[in-house]
Amino acid sequence: MKRFLRFRNIGFLLLAVVIAVTTIVSVNTSGGPGVFTNILTALSKPLVSVATSVVRTFESVYGYMYEYDKVVAENQKLKAELAKLQQDYREYTEIAKENARLRELFNLSARHADFKYDTATIIAWSASNWSSAFTISKGETNSSVKAGDPIITETGALVGYIKEVGPVSSTCVTVLDTTFSAGAVIDRNNDVAVAMGDFTLMREGKLKLDYLTDSTQIVSGDTITTSGKGGVLPAGLVVGTVEEVRMHESGIRRYATIVPAAELDSLINVFVITSFEIAE
Repeated sequence: MKRFLRFRNIGFLLLAVVIAVTTIVSVNTSGGPGVFTNILTALSKPLVSVATSVVRTFESVYGYMYEYDKVVAENQKLKAELAKLQQDYREYTEIAKENARLRELFNLSARHADFKYDTATIIAWSASNWSSAFTISKGETNSSVKAGDPIITETGALVGYIKEVGPVSSTCVTVLDTTFSAGAVIDRNNDVAVAMGDFTLMREGKLKLDYLTDSTQIVSGDTITTSGKGGVLPAGLVVGTVEEVRMHESGIRRYATIVPAAELDSLINVFVITSFEIAE
């Protein structure tokens, strides 16, 4: 922009010089225009035309650059406004998610008035291919959690349990881990079985429902919940949904594959059940 302003001023200066020379010659020449005056006048006309054209060109370019600068400024302003709107939308979305999560937790608390919770954040996942484990932000010095405490989502979906408690964090395993095992029931008919982790199924993001009897009625789509027997886990936590019923390699007994109710890959915040009533 500064370069165009400089060129514009040069054009005006050129035009002024031409006009001044023509005027001086005309004034100082007595007895009407002489040959010299006529020559200068003839020479000055194209110069005036060129100078005028140059000035107009630079005025046009200056006008374009001025409008361009305005467009750039408006574009920057619109970008800033868009960024603010996007940030506001993200904040609104997070607030809406948090409100929905709290509503679900309230509903869960209404169904299980005996539960006492401690909220926690997942701060790391295990990189091992041999386990399904994660670390939460609660330990001995900043909470009341202890080894064996069940971990759930706000909807009551079982995530896993605490394996080891440290000073400020705890190591936990999910329902997919091979060390996981819990008494379970088919929600539709209360038939009992055992939900457990399986190394092969863990790679597929699933677990196993085993020890089905010949009389067990189970179909794809059945909801599996914890039985509460043994006092390790409370009753009624949702383990997952039956995907498929299969036969063991021996051909003697059936088992089912379960898709976990908790979306393990997207978990950030979880709830540790620190106290509950043991089912009789």
